[in-house]
Amino acid sequence: MRRTLKIFLAAAFIASAAGAAAAENWPFFKNDAERSGNSQLTAGAAYSFKGEVEWSAPVPRDTSSSPSVYGGTIYFGTNDGAMYAYSLKTGEERWKFDTGNWISTAPAVYGGQVFVTSYDSRLYCVDALTGDQLWQFTTSNNVQSSPAAADGVVYFGSDDSYVYAVTIKTGWQKWKFKTDAAVTGSPIVADGVVYVGNRSGKLYAIDCATGKQKWRAIVGGSITSAPAAADGLLYFTSQDGKLYCARIKHEAVIWNYDAKAQIETSPLVANGRVVFGDISGKVTALDARSGAKLWSFDAGGSVFSSAAYHDGTIYVGANGGKFFALDEATGKPKWTLELGGDITATPAIAGGRIIVPTTAGELFSIK
Repeated sequence: MRRTLKIFLAAAFIASAAGAAAAENWPFFKNDAERSGNSQLTAGAAYSFKGEVEWSAPVPRDTSSSPSVYGGTIYFGTNDGAMYAYSLKTGEERWKFDTGNWISTAPAVYGGQVFVTSYDSRLYCVDALTGDQLWQFTTSNNVQSSPAAADGVVYFGSDDSYVYAVTIKTGWQKWKFKTDAAVTGSPIVADGVVYVGNRSGKLYAIDCATGKQKWRAIVGGSITSAPAAADGLLYFTSQDGKLYCARIKHEAVIWNYDAKAQIETSPLVANGRVVFGDISGKVTALDARSGAKLWSFDAGGSVFSSAAYHDGTIYVGANGGKFFALDEATGKPKWTLELGGDITATPAIAGGRIIVPTTAGELFSIK
């Protein structure tokens, strides 16, 4: 009877969430499998954010996990080793799931299930509605890579130097791909290919079906963040201080931009612009085709928070607790909020709200 009830509730959760517009959900790190960072709002669901805090809720300090949102629930991990589910509307806790170590990664919500990786070397599959564990998959080292899910498979990297493909239904390994260094960056999935970087400065393109390498690029520093794909181009950053653009069809890097500062953020691609932050405190926008610099904004503190985009505005946080709404064309602030602590997580935009945690131990809903 209990199993029947769970199946019924899970089916209801999936049906209600599927009926919502894309604007109501932000299921992965940077929203989609391509890590675009775009809110993908429909024309009838445009929101105008004014920079007003709707609610704040206490969370464990030093939370750096980027939140995901699906079906009216916020999912995020914490340094106390737990993943939490909070109400999007009220900020009330719905459930808590404990792992064996801290979680710095963003959960992925797919098919009524939540996938989260932990520093305890495991990938967990949890029922999105109840928080009950369905299965777990163990690697041979710590995991700092946010999972991506597509076509019934979840993909992630491990400090053991492998990229893993695990079937969502059973939790069994489909394949694993060996690299030559820890894979702390998060993968993306685009057109049947997984793209992910590692700490030796290599960006790999791996066939989703076979787990075989299609091509790779080698750059001058560790790749610790997720790439982003758009319009046949692949963008990725490196700790060598450069943002790279590769043409997927030609399997080659076609230009790079030197920020002259270490980059830990994943690039945002929106409306012909690619945007990233660096540890010097600069947020920079480039022309997505040519790499020409369009503007730069000084956030006043190191930027570890990857930017998100909605309706002409770029949203990004910085160390020192400031959260900015920047005009996409000029980079000038539309408004600024002082939230306290540091902001290292990437904001989620869903249901007419911006959701962002701080290291000071608060989760904010901004309207």
